[in-house]
Amino acid sequence: MKKQLIQLSLMAALTVTNTLAKENVHTLKHPDTITIDGIALNPEGIEYDKNDQTFLLSSLNALPITKVHTDGTYKAFTSGEKFPLSTAGLQIDHVRNRLLVAGFNGTEIMDKDPKTKGVSFLRVYNLKTGVLEKEINLSSLAPKANAYFANDIAVDSEGNAYITDWYAGLIYKVDLEGKARIFWENSSGIEGGPNGIDFHPDGYLLVSIIKVNDKGIYEKHGLVKVPLANPSASTNVAIKDTSFGGFDGMVITPKGDVIGVTNNGKTGGGNTLIALTSNDNWKSAQVTQAKAITPSTTVALTPENESYVINQDFSDNLKKKWTIERITF
Repeated sequence: MKKQLIQLSLMAALTVTNTLAKENVHTLKHPDTITIDGIALNPEGIEYDKNDQTFLLSSLNALPITKVHTDGTYKAFTSGEKFPLSTAGLQIDHVRNRLLVAGFNGTEIMDKDPKTKGVSFLRVYNLKTGVLEKEINLSSLAPKANAYFANDIAVDSEGNAYITDWYAGLIYKVDLEGKARIFWENSSGIEGGPNGIDFHPDGYLLVSIIKVNDKGIYEKHGLVKVPLANPSASTNVAIKDTSFGGFDGMVITPKGDVIGVTNNGKTGGGNTLIALTSNDNWKSAQVTQAKAITPSTTVALTPENESYVINQDFSDNLKKKWTIERITF
């Protein structure tokens, strides 16, 4: 009897410990602002890794993906590449222990030489170690495109990756084995290219189309729904609210809403974080929340549904001080 009582006490203690652990995870509090100081990263993409409560940042300046702790300490995370690439969008696939990275050659895009037009790549890293596991040349699938800019990534429930090419006007699809093909070409009638993207568990992609003028203003924009089973049946989401000016980076929340960084239509660095919701399976959408933010490109969500943006400095891409900021509507 005494042995049974001891066992019951141990079981009760374990139950309490597990309950407290779960509560602590759920109530994990992140800082309002995280400062990264001393590295000319020029970050464009951001993801949150729930495994170790860190942020991952890409680098337009072709540095490694950087892992940032909530106290602002950081380290180079990725390795194993044969050559550097500028990196934009990031996508964590926790189910398969992968970090997917959209890479491109920014130097060739910017050199204004019509004979060079850049490249687009998908790089797949081990999420735990940061070691490169796969590298796929996407731009080779579209040799007639004027230029290439792999921008953002979504992963469906089967592990297929969808990568937007903003300049080529395409979405590529890459399966788990690394086989790639062109999945969708911009047939929306909206001038511009696919930029932000995310996967909806009901079986479709939501894709942001934007065209940015020489002042950095989103002069053309829209949101498109692309069914995975029949991408040629894509439809434009009707959005009447003028506070929606197109998305750069965007995410679909667990509730099925979309949160993304938009442009105010006045200045290149005039950004707003907005939330869209739909009551008709994304035939149309409405802006439900909006908040002006410092110049930023995209947003990441924590498991606690906190929204964090990576602040961008469009005037100085060699700046060595950057901030990750929590935005509360």
